[in-house]
Amino acid sequence: MASQNSPLVIAKAIQNQLSGIISPIKVYSNFNRNYATEQKFVTWHLRNVHQPVYTGIYQANKGIDRPTFQMSVFTTKMNDGLDIANTIIQSLHGYSGQFGGVDGFQISKADVTLLYHGYDDTTALHTVFMDCIIDIPT
Repeated sequence: MASQNSPLVIAKAIQNQLSGIISPIKVYSNFNRNYATEQKFVTWHLRNVHQPVYTGIYQANKGIDRPTFQMSVFTTKMNDGLDIANTIIQSLHGYSGQFGGVDGFQISKADVTLLYHGYDDTTALHTVFMDCIIDIPT
């Protein structure tokens, strides 16, 4: 029987991986977004943990776990947001290896998709939304 990482392990790895990519820019889990006062910060939230991906003739062998997390880059200047998004894409898209530092886990591949850019006039912040799917062998 294959084993899968707990959502807590995956969440810690996402936080560590993103923080390592864009430091010193702050990285928050999604619930802290409204409390951030920085002119540049990134939030993320995790979804689709343990979705069923089967391999083999009878599709009974667990082969890979593919959690998805969404990233939101918030900045007061559009150029800064797109630059931060590009830094994340260049570092993370196609990455394979140890994800999340020493307390993380091995991944086969990370796929990053830039979804869209937006602007919220009530907060005066540009936002770049991205998705990342990580392939974790089980």
